[in-house]
Amino acid sequence: MKAVASVRTKSAVALLRKNFLIALSVVLPMTLLWSISIRASASAVGTASSTSTSTTTTSSTLPEGASNDSTTKSTNVVVTTTTTTTFPYLRLPKTGECTILEIGDSVGTDLGGGLFTELRDFPKIHLELMGKASTGLSNEWFYNWPIHLKKFLTEFHPQLVIVMLGGNDEQGIDVDGHAAYFGEPAWQTQYAKNVVLMMKEARSAGSLVLWVGMPIMAPPGYSEGMQVINSIFEKEAKLISGVTFLPTWKYFATSKGEFQYSALVNGEEQTIREPDGIHPTVIGEDVLATLVVEKLHTIYDLAVKPAFPDVFTK
Repeated sequence: MKAVASVRTKSAVALLRKNFLIALSVVLPMTLLWSISIRASASAVGTASSTSTSTTTTSSTLPEGASNDSTTKSTNVVVTTTTTTTFPYLRLPKTGECTILEIGDSVGTDLGGGLFTELRDFPKIHLELMGKASTGLSNEWFYNWPIHLKKFLTEFHPQLVIVMLGGNDEQGIDVDGHAAYFGEPAWQTQYAKNVVLMMKEARSAGSLVLWVGMPIMAPPGYSEGMQVINSIFEKEAKLISGVTFLPTWKYFATSKGEFQYSALVNGEEQTIREPDGIHPTVIGEDVLATLVVEKLHTIYDLAVKPAFPDVFTK
C-alpha cells in the first residue's frame, strides 16, 4: 500500500502532466498531432496457429471380379493441417528495442497519458502517442483514421498498435451515400467493415494489434451504445490473427456491474472518472494504463511492468 503522501505527490505530478497536455493541444494547431517517445526493455517472439480441415473424395477402380456390386469405390478422406505463423515484428532486433503506436479518441489519449507514466522507466520501448480527440470510425469526414493510420505505420514501423476509440461513434454513418442510424443493421455492418479495415491495415504492415474496449459509462443510454460498439470490436478481433481485444468494462464496474465514480486504488479511495461519467481522471487513466502494461507482459511476453502501478484493491 502506498503512503498517503506518496499518493498525493503522484496525483499532483500527474495533474500537472494532464494540464500540460491540455495546454499543448490548445496551443498547437488542430491538425498537428503530438508524439512522445519513451523506451522500455523488451524481448518476445509470438506465434499463431491456425487449423483447417478439408474433405477429399478419391475414387479407385477395383480389380476385375473383386466385387459383384460395383467397379468403383469412393472414399472420403479428412485431412487436417496446422499452420504456424511467426508474427513478423514481434521477433525484436538484438537491441531489444520496440516501438508501440497508440491511437484513439479522447479516451484513447487518456490511456496514452497513462502509458507515458507507466512505461517511463524502460529505455528501449518507443511509445508514439498519436491519438486525437473527437475522432472515431463513424465520422471519417472529420478525421479519416485509416488514412492517418497508414501514414503512422509508414513513419514509425511499430511492432504493436494499441487502439482505443469508440466514444464518438454513437452517430449516423454513411453507407453507400445514405445515412444509417446508430445501431441499426446497416450501421453495424458498415462499422464492422471500418473496424476490420483498421485491423487489417496494421496487420498488413506487420504490426500486432491490441484493441482496448471502452469502459462502462455513467449515462445509461450512452453506456448501452458502448456495449454495441464493444461487441463489434470483440467479434472482429477474434477473426483476425494477431489482433487481441482487451475488455475494460467489468474492470471499471462495481462487483454488481454498475458504474462507479470512485474506487479503492492501492488501498486509498480515489476518484477514477471525470464528472462527465465518460473520461477517466488522472488516477483512472493510470489504472487503465497499468492494466494495459500488465497485458503487454502476459499477452506478448514483453519484459515490462508498470513504473507506478495503480490497481483496484478491495
